[in-house]
Amino acid sequence: MNKTQRLTVETGCWLLIAVVALVLRLASLDAAPLSSHEAREAMASWRVVTGQGRPTADYSPLLFAANGFLFALCGASDRIARFWPALCGAVLVLAPYLLRKRLGRVGALAAGVYLTLSPTMLYASRQVDGTMIAALGVMAALCGLLGFLDTRERRWLILTVGALAVAVTASSSTWGLLVSLLLAGVGIALLERGGMTDDLRETLRSHLAWALPAGLLTGLACATGLWWNPAGLGATGDLFVEWIARFGLPQVLQPSPVLLLAAYEPLALLFGAGGALWSFWQDRRLGQFLGLWALLGVILLLMMPARQPLDVLWVALPLSLLLGITVEGLVGSIQRRGDWRLGWLYTAVMVILWAHLYLVLARYALWGLSTDLALAAMSLALFGLLVIVFIMTADVALTMQALAVSAMVALLLVTLSAAWRVAYVRPADPRELLSRDPTAPEIRDLGETLRELSWEETGMPMTLSFAFEASSDSVLAWYLRGFSAAHRIDPGGLSGAEVPSVLVTESAMAGGGEPSELPLGVSEERKVVGQDFVLRRSWSPQELRCTAGIPPNCQIPVRWWLFRDGLTQPTDERWAVLWLIE
Repeated sequence: MNKTQRLTVETGCWLLIAVVALVLRLASLDAAPLSSHEAREAMASWRVVTGQGRPTADYSPLLFAANGFLFALCGASDRIARFWPALCGAVLVLAPYLLRKRLGRVGALAAGVYLTLSPTMLYASRQVDGTMIAALGVMAALCGLLGFLDTRERRWLILTVGALAVAVTASSSTWGLLVSLLLAGVGIALLERGGMTDDLRETLRSHLAWALPAGLLTGLACATGLWWNPAGLGATGDLFVEWIARFGLPQVLQPSPVLLLAAYEPLALLFGAGGALWSFWQDRRLGQFLGLWALLGVILLLMMPARQPLDVLWVALPLSLLLGITVEGLVGSIQRRGDWRLGWLYTAVMVILWAHLYLVLARYALWGLSTDLALAAMSLALFGLLVIVFIMTADVALTMQALAVSAMVALLLVTLSAAWRVAYVRPADPRELLSRDPTAPEIRDLGETLRELSWEETGMPMTLSFAFEASSDSVLAWYLRGFSAAHRIDPGGLSGAEVPSVLVTESAMAGGGEPSELPLGVSEERKVVGQDFVLRRSWSPQELRCTAGIPPNCQIPVRWWLFRDGLTQPTDERWAVLWLIE
């Protein structure tokens, strides 16, 4: 009876996790406009659906086919374009369920909860990008491989090769996940003394005769969109070339992966590292493997100057599972103690001290007073002294358990705050370091202005005749795609074309007020009115440094870490200019 009740509660928890994950990923999915790389992926599918040609390179074959199917069925929008990554992100949080025999039931639930709330996972799930699909594929492959090793059943091996086929056709990030994962597997294999048994080798050989053809067919189907896009095979190979290119010189200096983890995943970073160390101490192979996977992921990212912000997912994924191992061990130790009433008291006191430290740092971030920095240092000293007193009055194990629980509560709140900001409050703000060339919200104001002009000129919202100068897969092309009478001109092609009465161009000149430079082909004798709309803003993470002094001035990094609100505002970088020419 107790077993049935426990399973029912566990299943209910997993259902709740799945629902919450799906809601978080689908809610306000169009809160931010598509960035330049998102628009390129979305426009590739939109153009083929509307008969404007197929892409030749630089796209995700699987996402291209999936979005093409959805656009043909439901039409195109920001929300629809982001649907598949959001769905895959929601499914990913259920992956620890397949590992609950190795992670423990509580540990698997903890890993599932964290994958649901992780800022990196949440943000990656809300991008028109194959990274989240790749993460789901690699994670499913890992679960399938471990399931095969436990049961020797063919279905797990088929899941492994099929999931790998999905991942390889989804994103170039797959190779970063796979390389670090395979190297970690080799490292663990070297720790094993026995190696592969004859029975396992024979079982593997017999099952591969079924699994490899299944994986090959899955890969062909995903790459070509069920044979609809044969060129997807070449695009799949290009994904590997794109990953290799990240070892080259970057066009823009990228933030350190350690900084990204500390800013967005402090809970997983701290307790994931703790889980890895505990696994090596207790000689637990899964924890050792995940620890090596995370460490190799960090090393690989540091070796890649042209890495992308979402590549930090290579590390966040194994850290999330390691967090589950830590929680499982912590809960087990508390249960073995039996009476933990004193531990709850210690935890409550420590949580209050963490809250006090946060308030002191928040006041320092707002006003920059050195006295608040000194007060924060005194709070940490008091915290350390209190821990010593607790150890002397109780014991080390109880105090460390209370310290771990209180720190977990405090860092969970920090994680929730970071996830809420990056996904919903400021998803298009360049001060969010996970973002990659975000498009300014003003792009939607441009579309609304053109619709109002269309109402005035034609009596319909989307029939205004105008031209816009942009590449076929640009942000402008995506947001102006619905105007039936619009005419796109390639960049630089305006000088040889007849200038229409309504024209949209891109510009990198200073914004604010009326643009100072006329479009090419427009004489100064003609009456011209222009209005600019910001397309992109930039902000340098180099500002996140303390200024030397006694004491050092750390207001900017502290304010950014707490509020994502640096003292300097993002700089307008590119504009779309709407010209009315008489």
